[in-house]
Amino acid sequence: MQPTNPSELLKKLKTNHQLKRKLKIFLAVGLVGSLMVGALVVWAGLATFKSVASLGTNPNVQKKVLKLESEMQNLPTLTKAGCWPTAQSLLNIEVWLEKPFVENVDSIKLACLNK
Repeated sequence: MQPTNPSELLKKLKTNHQLKRKLKIFLAVGLVGSLMVGALVVWAGLATFKSVASLGTNPNVQKKVLKLESEMQNLPTLTKAGCWPTAQSLLNIEVWLEKPFVENVDSIKLACLNK
């Protein structure tokens, strides 16, 4: 018969030394495992941080970022106002059937891109 309430379980644990030993081993292994997992998480975090920090000091990366910045200045930028409602209105298939394709594309360009 299995003990059902905690007081019976504690009495059985106090009298059964083999069960007490197994419980101690289980708790010790759990504690050591938790410490190892915690140490691995800290190590992985530090290694990732070091890798990301060293990436910014790489001269090749700095050159590529500067090149990308100069190329980004030539791209058209999205405007904040007026673009989303125009894009939503063009999701309807009827708009594409009523107006020519070029006219719809031009309306998106006018609403969303600054040139």
